[in-house]
Amino acid sequence: MFLDYREKHRGEGKKGEDVTAAGLDLTDGGVLLSYCLPGRQPETVSCRADEEQYRIPAVLARCAERDVWLFGEKALEASENGEALLVSGLLEHAVRRQDIEVGEERFEAVGLLSLFLKRVLSLLAPSVRAERMDALVFSVEQVTPQILEALGEAAKLLGLPKAQIYVIGRAESFFYYNISQPEELWRRDVLLCDFTGSHLRTLIFMANKKTTPVACFVEEKDWPEVRPLSREKESEENEKIFLDRRFQAAVGEVLEGRNVSCVYLIGDGFDGEWYQGSLQFLCQDRRVFLGSNLYSKGACYAARQRLVPGGISDGYAFLGKDMLKANVGIPVTVQGQDRYLALLDAGVNWYEVSAETEFLLEDEESFSLRITPLDGKSVREVLVTLSGIPKRPARTTRIHLKADMTDVSTVRISMEDLGFGEFFPATHKFWEENIEL
Repeated sequence: MFLDYREKHRGEGKKGEDVTAAGLDLTDGGVLLSYCLPGRQPETVSCRADEEQYRIPAVLARCAERDVWLFGEKALEASENGEALLVSGLLEHAVRRQDIEVGEERFEAVGLLSLFLKRVLSLLAPSVRAERMDALVFSVEQVTPQILEALGEAAKLLGLPKAQIYVIGRAESFFYYNISQPEELWRRDVLLCDFTGSHLRTLIFMANKKTTPVACFVEEKDWPEVRPLSREKESEENEKIFLDRRFQAAVGEVLEGRNVSCVYLIGDGFDGEWYQGSLQFLCQDRRVFLGSNLYSKGACYAARQRLVPGGISDGYAFLGKDMLKANVGIPVTVQGQDRYLALLDAGVNWYEVSAETEFLLEDEESFSLRITPLDGKSVREVLVTLSGIPKRPARTTRIHLKADMTDVSTVRISMEDLGFGEFFPATHKFWEENIEL
């Protein structure tokens, strides 16, 4: 989601590889931070200099004896030692607009979320200066209007003077990561096994190369019966075997009837190497990768593609659950020729799309809206009637139209009568209609 438009032509003169950006995979449990510099592939920041520890606990702690805030691992350590008061659930509190009590004081949740994000971004200081960052992309489990609002307000407090801020879902991060890899890895379907939460989630990336642009989908499924090992059972061999079997049964069901070329295993749930039987199964004619930073790197690739159009993503349309899945426009006549006036383009998040235009009515009080699904369904025309508009000759009524969406399947159009100069004065009558796709 584009939250803060700093400059109208921000990307002009740039190539995608020239962008300096950061990607944050953000949940209430933790955050992973990746960044990309001009001409280089994304890298992920480790919160420990001596080892690759990418996950940063999403917590703050206020020191009891002095007004100092710690974050991440240091916050947890200070809290365990009784030296500081721990604050968790930062994103959830910000989304719910709840104040947070710390000792005897109350703090605005958005302010504390912004403080945490600022401390996390400070880890980039050796490589990236805040004033030079072109984009910051948040990757979250699910994009909602409440999350957009909370992260938008928090981002304004970060001190990133020219950065554009985006929020995308994890499935979209997966899409951008895939299409930025060598095509041999995603020539067929790609499976992502996400074990970062309380249970396993699988995501399957599919590309329909028979469409133009290529329509890409990510099919998600939760497996609540496949849960990570608890600390009490991490050393019990029979529990590992049992989890291995459940995991293999789940991925076996996902892979049945599919042609998958690549598998990614991400998340703390894969710690302990309990999945040896499943790994042998997955490696049959497939490449398998283990890691944790796919979403944050995908967010960096998203920044490059979104900030500077014209890259590889131009040939692909991601039709995720938050995406508009049809092109919407108006059939018009220009100098006697039939034309199509595009309004909303498929492959864009529903909460991002909007359009504004003006046109002359051909009929007295109606016009057609053309809906062209990208999934192969039939094109349809929806007649929009402007009841009560003054009767005028053809092409003497100018209509100002705005279009956006109220949810993933509902287009909202609003129209205003602007008349036709002095001959037919504007009434400024207003109509609004919701159209189901």
